[in-house]
This record gives sequence, C-alpha cells and structure tokens, in this order.
Amino acid sequence: MRNSMTVANKEIRILKTLVVIVNMLVLLPPILFHLGLERIATFLYSGLGFLCHQRADRSFFLFGEQLTYEKSTVQGIVPFDQIMTISFGKRFTCNEELGCKFGVCSRCTGMYLGVLVGVFLSELMQRWKIPKIFPLFLLVPLALDGIIQTIAYVLAPERGFYESTNPRRFITGVLFGFGVGYLAVSAIKTVIAKTEES
Repeated sequence: MRNSMTVANKEIRILKTLVVIVNMLVLLPPILFHLGLERIATFLYSGLGFLCHQRADRSFFLFGEQLTYEKSTVQGIVPFDQIMTISFGKRFTCNEELGCKFGVCSRCTGMYLGVLVGVFLSELMQRWKIPKIFPLFLLVPLALDGIIQTIAYVLAPERGFYESTNPRRFITGVLFGFGVGYLAVSAIKTVIAKTEES
C-alpha cells in the first residue's frame, strides 16, 4: 500500500509540474512580446495554437488598456482574416491599441487555471470526503455555454440570440478545469491502487 501511495504521489507531482508549466506558457508569449523578444513569443504563440483557436475577440490581453474587450471593439481593430484563421502565422497577437493577447483564449485560460487549482486542492477535498459526483457537475456549465452558443449560431446566425462573453467563458473554463484536475488526481490514485492489488 505504501508503495502504491509513493508511485501515486510521484505521478501527481509530475502532473502538477506539467500543469504549472502550461499555465506559465499562457502568460509568457505576451510578456516576451512586450519585452521585444518577438521571435520566441511568436514561436510560443504558434505552439499553443495546437491547443487553442486563439481568437483575438475571445482572448484576454496584457499591456493594453483593458484585460478584455468587447467583441465589436476587437473586430473593429483586428482584420477578420487574423481572427478567424487556422494559420498560426496569420493569427493576431499584439498591437498598440489592444496590447498582447494571452497565449490561449479566455475559456482555455480558465480551463488551465482550473486544472491547476483542482490538482493542487484535490487531496484536501478528498480529505473532506467531497462526493466524487461533485466535480462532474462542474463540467456542465462549460458544456451548456458552448452548446447554447452553437445552437444560437446555427438557428439564427444573423441575430446570434446567445453570445457568451470572455468573463463567462473564463468562469465556466475554471469550473470545468477544476473538475478535470480533481478527477485526474482521483483517477491516478485509483489506477495505481488497483494495479498494486492485482
């Protein structure tokens, strides 16, 4: 039993390290860009592009006037082909008016932060005997937010009767990430304990 706990703790430490690194990478590109290290920042933006659509109108910003802007403000400044593109090199990153966007969108920022908090607090929550169903409920707000917005676009694209906001995307992302982080730690412990038993 002690051996399985040691293995589980080692795996959880690796998970915590990876999650901390990912969260640092989210903030690093705008900071590097602001410091004049544009090549490294562009490389990181491109790498993070594999994890996220990085839409400027759905992202937070550093070194601008605001942390987040209205969709219409961003779309009035940034050309549409730099917002909606699959080409990493064409995606908007920075300008003087808006500042530099985070490495990922507001929802992904929330998800990665939520996973970080969930992983670090999961053991405390397990000591408090919080039911395992609880983290599953935390996945629901993000799913509803995304599904309702998609339905709104499909049914009435010209009106868009429901449009999520960056703060709402961030909050639902944090909740989702927290649930995922908690479940990941629980899964690691369960799998390693079962492996030791067999």
